[in-house]
Amino acid sequence: MWNLLGFTIVTICVCAHQISAQRQEKLTAMNGYLKNIIANAQIMQAMVQAELGQNIPNPKPNPVYDNFLEAGEMRLQVLEASTAALKTAIGSPNKNCEVTPPPPPTNVIAESATMDNVSSIVVRWDPPNPVPDNLQYKVYFSAIDESGYQAAGEVVFRICDSTQTSASITDLSPRSRYQVRIGTVAGVVSESSSTPELIETPDIIPSMPTNVIMEAISPNSVALKWAPPDIAGEITEYVIYYMEDGNPPLMTDVVSPPGQYHTVEDLSEGTRYVMEVAARSNNGEGPKSVPQEVRTIDFNPPHPLNLNCTAVNKTTVILTWEPPVLLAGDGIIRGYNINYTDSRYREFYLYKTKDASIATAVIDNLEPATMYYFQASSRTRKTFGGGGAVVMCQTKADAPTAPRNVQLELSRIEPPQLTMRWIPSLHTYGPLKNYTLHWGVKNGALRKELIDPTRLRWISDFLDDDTVHEFKLYAVNDVGFGEPAIQTFKTPKRQTIVPPNVTVDRVKGDYNTTMLQVRWDPPLHPVQGYDILYRKFEWVYSGRWHLKEISDPTALASEIIVNKPENSFIVVVQGKPVRGRPPHFQQPNFGGPMGNNNMGQPSMNRGQGSPGRGMNPGPGGNQMNPGPRGNQMMGGQNPFRNNNMEMQG
Repeated sequence: MWNLLGFTIVTICVCAHQISAQRQEKLTAMNGYLKNIIANAQIMQAMVQAELGQNIPNPKPNPVYDNFLEAGEMRLQVLEASTAALKTAIGSPNKNCEVTPPPPPTNVIAESATMDNVSSIVVRWDPPNPVPDNLQYKVYFSAIDESGYQAAGEVVFRICDSTQTSASITDLSPRSRYQVRIGTVAGVVSESSSTPELIETPDIIPSMPTNVIMEAISPNSVALKWAPPDIAGEITEYVIYYMEDGNPPLMTDVVSPPGQYHTVEDLSEGTRYVMEVAARSNNGEGPKSVPQEVRTIDFNPPHPLNLNCTAVNKTTVILTWEPPVLLAGDGIIRGYNINYTDSRYREFYLYKTKDASIATAVIDNLEPATMYYFQASSRTRKTFGGGGAVVMCQTKADAPTAPRNVQLELSRIEPPQLTMRWIPSLHTYGPLKNYTLHWGVKNGALRKELIDPTRLRWISDFLDDDTVHEFKLYAVNDVGFGEPAIQTFKTPKRQTIVPPNVTVDRVKGDYNTTMLQVRWDPPLHPVQGYDILYRKFEWVYSGRWHLKEISDPTALASEIIVNKPENSFIVVVQGKPVRGRPPHFQQPNFGGPMGNNNMGQPSMNRGQGSPGRGMNPGPGGNQMNPGPRGNQMMGGQNPFRNNNMEMQG
């Protein structure tokens, strides 16, 4: 202290000698301040010498010299005040006389560590810029409490030269707060200092917990108790490590705030676990306790209650149920399983809920009109329990699929007739009501016929020659029509002989029967017999033709008994050509669905005195207009062009 004060006095004296003669009058005042400074400096020196005479030991981090420090601090304050007054009396000094402290260091970083119950602080910094000559560093260090209060004065822990930019402060207490700053001096009284760095030393790393005890208290939980570590500082938390069956993954439970007991939850039932406990401080985690094994309690979960099934549509059902009743000590149900199959036990399926909070299931991708069996069970993480009662549920019906392998073949040539065969639909979705056939000349009017669902064969009506016919076969159940199986067939072109002047009369026979008496003239070409086709007249053709074959080639008349005399009839007469002699021929037309007017022309008779009216024998589009006689087709009014067909009313 005395050396520093002497250096200050020398500096002031040098400045005084540089003052010009014009300011000589200030010397007297300056001399007075100098005397005051010297007097107080001498008193300070006497105090130090007096203290030295008491054999004071080397300074400690926190020495107790209250009287000396208080007196010395007062003298220093007087010296500083006198020095300031002296500077004021001198006025603006020469810039060469200014005392400028060096800049403080930069990028000061303080780090702490604790090992073996002893803490240390390492502080690093960068030199000031620019670096002055004779630069030195001072490391100021002091302890503070949690509120930031500095209970004792700062201590210069170490002074370094300019080549050293780090310092280590050792033998500190763990879990304590300190303040560190770095000062720079360059051979003058004034110095600069960095901003104080506040740092807390880490706690010690605790040793392992002791006396660990484990007990399974339920199918899904284990209780643990332990004693604190023998070496413990301030423990921030405990960590419980455990593995299922001693195999990875390693799972953890953190106990914070730290206690000495804990229950590990959400374990698997009936499972062996290996568990360890470790303590942590703010400096890290200590070693784990000795591993111990424990096995959770077994648990067989009860099945859900009140399983119910509702069909939503053709392929979807909804299942609902209630959770089972659990008793004290039972385990955790993780979810539910739904096992199901159809009534034929072809395949078995499994539906799993995501968790136990779900009590409904939508089962889709089922087959329409099919009975399914459902059974629900509860599952845990490791197993599932027994199933409850089986519930039956039938999906809603759908229209059947199309009949399969539909085949057409010509079963009769004169006149043409087809036979259709098929096998049932792959999916009928319940019993079939019938097969429905829509058929007729392609792109023309169609007829509809119902076929018994047990039959897989159908014989057509007599068809037109050389004509494309279309057949649409539907399978029908309670829901409705399915998709049709569609086939087309073109009948062959054949040669027919048309007898002229065909007439039809209604006559009475034996036992008061009603007959149609059909007459015709000999044809121009030889025949081996005749075919007479007849049917009831309908505005919308729905019936079928009837065939009467005559093997006598000389026949010119025939009688047909009718069951319902009140109906009108259409009659067609065709000659059968002699085999091997192709005659001149005309294409016959049966009227009705054939529609191409390619069979012999009909004769129509509605009885004596019947009023004439326009008639359509069927969907084929033939127009019939009987003449005034009522039993003849008039040539100018006959749309069939020939006289081999008549209508008898």
